[in-house]
Amino acid sequence: MDIRRILFHTKELLEIRGEDGEAFQKEIEEIEEGRFIDEQITITLKNYTIFFAISKDSFKELWATIRGMTFDEVEKTYKTKKFLMILSDYPPSITLQAIQQKDVSFAPHQGFIQIFLTKELMYNPNKHFLVPKHEKMTEEEIKQLMEELQLKVKTQLPFIQKTDIISRWIGLKPGDIVKITRYSETSGEYYYYRTCI
Repeated sequence: MDIRRILFHTKELLEIRGEDGEAFQKEIEEIEEGRFIDEQITITLKNYTIFFAISKDSFKELWATIRGMTFDEVEKTYKTKKFLMILSDYPPSITLQAIQQKDVSFAPHQGFIQIFLTKELMYNPNKHFLVPKHEKMTEEEIKQLMEELQLKVKTQLPFIQKTDIISRWIGLKPGDIVKITRYSETSGEYYYYRTCI
């Protein structure tokens, strides 16, 4: 496992979402690389808290800490609403369901919990030559788009799953709209829009 690549791409992921990548870089420079693999490491930034729980024991320690906490307790403890868990494998299905339920309970507070596997952070899908540019649209851009296309509801657009790697990478939540920029030799640059479900 290349922990340096995982940390580098985690920094890119945070920067895409508007977080301060340099603050993350400073935090990880203080930590010996081997600790990321063996221990549960928590890094809290302005908008995100990142939990590195790569070993099974470190995940058990993390889950034991946050399992019984309400959203208010988690927010008070970590001072953020958005949480990323970096794991080597998905937890057992019953634990995964409990994490998903906690994610759903965070949604009304504009918070969430997302899981990224270490193998998903070995590359940046936004930089792959086969993946067109994806951009999360602002509420103002969405309003303008819906007027232009004469849409009554967002679900009139094609869908993109919230579990899609690009959706997860750029931080889409259900109801968000993503603008996809493609290029064709015959028609030039053109756009697709997808609603996250």
